[in-house]
Amino acid sequence: MMAINALTRVSVTRRPQVRLVIAGTARSGQPLDSNGPMLRALIERDGGVVTEAALAQAFAVGADIVMIAGGTGHGAHDRSAAALAATGSLAIHGVALIPGETAGFGRTAAGTPVMMMPGMPAACLWNYELFAGRAIRRLAGQHPELPYHSGTVTTARKIVSPIGMTEIRAIRRRVDATIEPVGSFAEVGLMAAVAADGFVIVPAASEGYPAGAAVNAYFYEADFDDAQRIRAAPHDRGAS
Repeated sequence: MMAINALTRVSVTRRPQVRLVIAGTARSGQPLDSNGPMLRALIERDGGVVTEAALAQAFAVGADIVMIAGGTGHGAHDRSAAALAATGSLAIHGVALIPGETAGFGRTAAGTPVMMMPGMPAACLWNYELFAGRAIRRLAGQHPELPYHSGTVTTARKIVSPIGMTEIRAIRRRVDATIEPVGSFAEVGLMAAVAADGFVIVPAASEGYPAGAAVNAYFYEADFDDAQRIRAAPHDRGAS
């Protein structure tokens, strides 16, 4: 056998260490962890390694990014922003995003980036995808853009959005390949995603899109047409 002694240099990227803190509480005062499973899955999808901590240990050294879900509003029990301001620096508290206006950003005393997301699941999801996820993907050596299939499509019906706020609007793709809006995340939360095939991002300077407009849309399935055929197959078999 021939021995091969060649040496090859390869680039290696260390997976970012993400400290995840679930800070929200239910009305009963008990810890609320509805966002934990979702965020853990998203962080791992984007190449991060998750460790969990309580709010009291959130700002200790040892993480590349600190991510806090919940406690970012203005209620008596929303203490995340105050805790960060007291121990580090709070640079931003509040963004023009629907859903997710109460997001915040800052750094610990040691300079570690801190990203705070609202406790409502839909708001938490889109703050992660648009802000926290970009940072994790970049640190993990991945492309920072949204990890969804996208393309230019035509609106079948008008999509309405308030001016001055960037809004994530759930959409459904019709059989003629046009799209139409479904219930908004702001109104029905994550249930909007159940009836949706994807979403569009309406910029803050826009009041929406008229029917017949060409817009950029993101789809949850990489190949929408194949996914449609797979979903339709059981019904087809039952009718035969």
